[in-house]
Amino acid sequence: MTKINLPEKRQVGHLTLLRQGREISLAEYNLLTIAEQLQMIQQAQGKQKYNLLINAQHVEQLVPQLHPQELYLTINTLGAEYSTELIALASTEQLTTLLDLDCWEEDNLSPALSLFWLELLLSTGEDKVCQLIRQMEPEILALFLKKHLIIIRGLEVYDDDDVENSKRLEGIYDIDYSSENAEKVIGAILDIWQSREQESYLLVMEMTRSENMTVLEEEVYQTRSNRLLDLGIIPSVEAKGIYSYIDPEVFSPGGKSDFHLEADNQMNPAALLACAEPHNLLAQLLSDGINPDIASELLFLANRKMSADAIDISDIRYVTEALQGTYDTLNLALEFLAGTDSQKAGEIFNNTYLLHLFQLGSSLIKKRRLQGEKIATSHIYPFLDYPELLFIDSLLQNPPALYQEADADGSSKPQPLTSINNLTQVDNRLSQIESLQRLFSIDLPFKLQQYDRSAENHPTLSGIFLTAVANQLLGKEFAPVPLLKADIARLKDKTFSDGEMSEHFYREISQSMQQIAPDCTFFIHFCLDVWEHIFLSSDSHVDDNPVFNTLLVAAENK
Repeated sequence: MTKINLPEKRQVGHLTLLRQGREISLAEYNLLTIAEQLQMIQQAQGKQKYNLLINAQHVEQLVPQLHPQELYLTINTLGAEYSTELIALASTEQLTTLLDLDCWEEDNLSPALSLFWLELLLSTGEDKVCQLIRQMEPEILALFLKKHLIIIRGLEVYDDDDVENSKRLEGIYDIDYSSENAEKVIGAILDIWQSREQESYLLVMEMTRSENMTVLEEEVYQTRSNRLLDLGIIPSVEAKGIYSYIDPEVFSPGGKSDFHLEADNQMNPAALLACAEPHNLLAQLLSDGINPDIASELLFLANRKMSADAIDISDIRYVTEALQGTYDTLNLALEFLAGTDSQKAGEIFNNTYLLHLFQLGSSLIKKRRLQGEKIATSHIYPFLDYPELLFIDSLLQNPPALYQEADADGSSKPQPLTSINNLTQVDNRLSQIESLQRLFSIDLPFKLQQYDRSAENHPTLSGIFLTAVANQLLGKEFAPVPLLKADIARLKDKTFSDGEMSEHFYREISQSMQQIAPDCTFFIHFCLDVWEHIFLSSDSHVDDNPVFNTLLVAAENK
């Protein structure tokens, strides 16, 4: 018997999510109720979702219940040309959304994409074409036609008996098409239209003929914009208001009144939310499920974020990233307001507009990013060692992230900012870098030189500091004066014994820094690790020797 992969269920976060597949028979699958099948379909993605739909005995009942964006993602994942069965079963409202999302280039209907979709709709059969003709807004139909044809003559000469008219084809209108393919596709649609829906045919053809293209396109664009607005999909410039700064210290939760969207009547908005997974406190709140109103509001928020970030909402990868970012930002806000108190967090989540919570979460990140930007424009930034430099650069990337050095249990790659613990780590690192600024601006007896952009290899803070240490060890002034090549061997003899760093040297440097700048202990530990590395290196070539790449050494002595 034919088998299909059916996703097993487990409760994680806000929805029942996939764990692993198992095989069941088609008969067993089709013994499930429509609601049970729909729940499993909503958990699947791409080809698996398609297979669950197509193998359902009552697929015609399932497809119209998919959220339009869920259907849109599925079709784009498979390829529209391979999804004609789904398109044929979709409702007019779903297909209108598909055309809204796929056929426009900014405020212009794309001739190429609109013809592509007309050809797809033609392939679904005469009955589907007639359904769309009856139910779709005539202005949309007229604009799609007007992009590809010009009506030369029509009803006004239909009854003429002149010779030229007697040679006309059987059709009511003389039409000049923009291309051979347009004539083939649209001609076939018009044949169906005229023969089966003549009243609608005459209405739309006269509208196509009489309406000004610019006026008609603007009118259809506005109604399209209103439909997408109900989903949270708006122009990027307007959507960027989602990132408006709110002072976290004065933010007051609550104030949510009856929240209603026109899109609330869309079927199953929570289906798209399963593309990503909430973590931490937000996951606790949603572990028992999510009601349709919150699901609609959450999807509206995620769509607005995708608009602001100019995300390709036809690509499941980018949609997943955007949803994950939405969850993580909301979690930051909830942890900031409620700590670990899930009951308090639940009250805040239900009584505060999610947009405002998102703005709070993004403001918490933005506050740290602004501190990072200030450091990036300071005189110390070009001299930072790689741990601090990578930390600042990760904080300034989009989206900001936390860079931590690799240890025995972790990875050194940037981590997303998903919790208050992450923000605390960011705060600690920012504080450390600010202490470095004080060290090299105030505490040390020398100042950083002007950064030389033309220099092939410029020193970092550790190299500058260790050069000053080296000079002091040689009985000279504590200053980053370039060393002589002959000094290198003497330095190693003074600080190493039997292949190990001298405990006296380690303790002396650590204690001295503890007195000068106790907040810079982390920097001293790093410098001592660098010192050990460069002097224990076995590389004898000057150009590659880490001594000469780290410490300041006089050029003529290299």
